Order: sequence, then C-alpha cells, then structure tokens
Amino acid sequence: TSDELHLGEISLECSRAGAAAAALWLTLQLLPLTPDGLGAVLRPGRRAALAWASLIEASEELSLFQRPQLDILSYFPARPRLSEIDHASGHVLDAGMQRPRPQSLFVATYTVDGAGLAARGHQVEADVTSGRILRSVLMKPETESHVPALHEQVLNLLAGS
Repeated sequence: TSDELHLGEISLECSRAGAAAAALWLTLQLLPLTPDGLGAVLRPGRRAALAWASLIEASEELSLFQRPQLDILSYFPARPRLSEIDHASGHVLDAGMQRPRPQSLFVATYTVDGAGLAARGHQVEADVTSGRILRSVLMKPETESHVPALHEQVLNLLAGS
C-alpha cells in the first residue's frame, strides 16, 4: 500500500479481525448464549452427531475416528491399511456426489496420518503417509431425523468400493 492511510486499512470493512468480531457480536445479539438462544440451534446437530456415532460404533463396516464434540462427525471405513481407508473414503465421497438428486450424498474428507489414528486407539497399518477419512457436519436441525437414512447411504456406497 501507499504511505498514506486509506479507509480500507483503518475501518472494519477490510479487517479480518474486525469482521470476525462483528460477526460474533451480531450472532450473539440474535442468538444469545442461553439454552433457548444458541443452545436451541446447536442442540439438534449434537444429538444427530451422537446418534450417528452410536450407529457407527455398532457397525462392522465403519469406525468412529473420535467422539463428536458438537455437530461434526469423523469416521472411516473399517479397513486394515490406511491406503485402503483412503481409497474407500474417496469412493464414498465421489460416488455420493455422482448420484442423481435427491439420492446424492455429500460428505467431506479429512486427511489423517497413522499417528493420528493410533493416538485415538485405532489399529491401522500406516502403509502410506496419510489418507482420507470421512467427515459429516450435521448442523441443520432437520438432519436429526435423517441420521438412519444417511448411515445406510454411506454403507451402501461403501459396499460398492
């Protein structure tokens, strides 16, 4: 920039730190940190994540990477080697997006290494440096009622890997 200050440098408009503070302030004005405020918005997503985590824990095809803290669920195909987990996770990601709507399933992937899996108690052979696992964010309240169907869709896609 130039030696002269301009509005973009001294206002909230172009300030990332200022924008984050303003966004937090506005969010808390609309949804205060109370059970009936932000709590009411976050509660269904957490219940959905915990419900799906229970289905995964009861499954032989999937493993829970770690217990969800809020509404983000990370899990992976139960395979003995990290390269196989990566391949199967990639298949679920790609095949889910290629299905025609409304049957399409959108998941994300998260890259982990063998040490990260081992630190969470998973016995996986780290035959590659890193691999993808699956990640689902369950932040919409209506997702809670769809958890069993989402779980089945992931299992069906996984069966095709």
